[in-house]
Amino acid sequence: MHKLFYKPENAWVGDLIPYYDNGTYYGFYLHDPRIKDREYAEETTWHLVTTEDFVHLEYKGEAIRRGGDDRPNKNAYTGSVIKDKDGLYHAFYTAYNEKFNINGKSIQSVMQAVGSDLEHLRTIEEFLFVSDGVRYEEFDWRDPYVYWNEEEQCYDMLLASRIKGGGALRGGCIALCRSEDLIHWSYEEPFYAPEMYITMECPELFQMGDYWYLVFSTFSDQFTTHYRIGKSPRGPWMIPEDDVFDTRSDYAIKTASDGKRRFAFGWIASKYGNCDFGPWEWGGTMVFHELIQNPDDGTLRVKVIPGVRDFYSEPQEEKKALAAGAKLQECAGGIRIAADTLGAGLYEIPKDSFSIEMDIHVTQAHEFGIALHVDNGLERGYFLRMNRRRGEAAWDMWPRSEQGRYQWQIKGDVPYQIETARRLPAADDYHVFIIREDDICVVYINDEVVLSTRMYDHKGGYAGVYAVQGEVKLSNYVVRTLK
Repeated sequence: MHKLFYKPENAWVGDLIPYYDNGTYYGFYLHDPRIKDREYAEETTWHLVTTEDFVHLEYKGEAIRRGGDDRPNKNAYTGSVIKDKDGLYHAFYTAYNEKFNINGKSIQSVMQAVGSDLEHLRTIEEFLFVSDGVRYEEFDWRDPYVYWNEEEQCYDMLLASRIKGGGALRGGCIALCRSEDLIHWSYEEPFYAPEMYITMECPELFQMGDYWYLVFSTFSDQFTTHYRIGKSPRGPWMIPEDDVFDTRSDYAIKTASDGKRRFAFGWIASKYGNCDFGPWEWGGTMVFHELIQNPDDGTLRVKVIPGVRDFYSEPQEEKKALAAGAKLQECAGGIRIAADTLGAGLYEIPKDSFSIEMDIHVTQAHEFGIALHVDNGLERGYFLRMNRRRGEAAWDMWPRSEQGRYQWQIKGDVPYQIETARRLPAADDYHVFIIREDDICVVYINDEVVLSTRMYDHKGGYAGVYAVQGEVKLSNYVVRTLK
C-alpha cells in the first residue's frame, strides 16, 4: 500500500539535504542502517528520493558512497548541493571517522562530490577541508551549506562550528568561509555567534521577498529547528515570537524552493522500543510542510501541502456522536458540546491511516482540545490540549506512564508531553487537520502551526473534541481514508 510518509526498508531517514532543479525536488537524506549494538548514524551514506508533488516519491538509491574504515569519510553526514556556472553539481558533505583526532577529540571535515547530474555524484578524494583551529574548533566542523553570494561575487560556506576556546555550553556558532572556485576556501569571521547554544547544526540561508532567513537546529536549549529574520543576508538577525517550525520530533529541518513556493524537509523521530514511553531516537521518517510568509513582518507559517492534504480522499460515513461526560446538542453542521467538568463529543475512527478535518468554535472553556484514539470513558488515549490562556498547544496522553503498583506513578507532575508543545494561535475559531498513518501523527492548526509526533500505543477507538467547564462547537467533522 502506498504510504504518505517515506522510510527506507530496513533503515531510517536522517538529516535531509533538499535541492530543487528543473521541476523536481531532490530529497537527499542520511541513510541510517542502525547497525545492531552500534551507535546511531554509523556507516551513514547519502541516499536520494525525488518528487514533484511530495506525495509520490521515487527512490533513486545511494547517491554518495562512504569511504573505507581508514578514510576521513567513513561516515558521510549532512551538507548541501549547488550547481556551478558551468552546470556541474557539487555536493559538500560532512566527513567523519572517529580514528582521526586532534588533542584527543575526533575531528570533522568537509569533503566534496561532483557530477554532471544529481544521481551520479563522485567524491573528490583529494578535497579535504578542515577547520583552521584558530578561529574555530576542529571537532565541530560540519553541515556545510554552500551558496553563491551575489553581493560579494563569491561562494560562501556556512558551517556548524564552535568558537576556538569558547565556552563548552555557549560557544556554538555558524562559521563562514569563502571561495572563488569551490576548491580553495578562506576562513572568515563567524557568520552568527549568539553565545546561546552548544552548536548550531544544519545552517541554511535563503531569501523570500524583502526578508532573509537564517535556519539552524539545536539540541541544547531544546531539540528543534530555529529561524531568524533579517533585512539583509548578513542580518542583523531578529528572533521572531515563534521561532520554530514544528515540535521536537521533526528535527534538522532544511528547505528548498522553486522560486515561488518554499517547502520544509525534515524527519519525524522514532522512539526507542516502538512505544510511547520510549525516549526519542536519532533518525526517523521523512515529512514535508509548506512555508508561508506573512508579508507584514516576515514571520513564517506552516501549512499542509495540498497534495498531502488530499492523500486520504474517501469520506467515511458520518456516525452519530457519542457523549462522554458532556451534553451534546445537534446544530448546523455539527454538535455543541457542553461540559460542567470534563466532557467530550466523540466519533468512531479507524485503527490508523486516515485524516480528520474539523472546525472548533470556542464559546467559553477553562480548557478544550482534541481527543484522539480514546475510549468512551476518556480513560485512555491522546489529548491535544489547546490552552488559550497560555497560548499553547501540546500533546498529552492518558495514562502518562506505564502504571506500576501505586496510583501516584501516573506522573501527575508532568502536565503534558513537553517536547511536543507549540504556540496556539489566539482565536475563537480553529480549523484542525490531522493526518494519522501507522505510528505517525501530524496536526495542522489554522494553516499556521504544525505538531508532528509518534503515537504507538493507542489505535482505533474514538476521536472528537473535549472541553473542561465550558462550551464548544464541533462542525464540518470529516474522516477520510484511502480509496
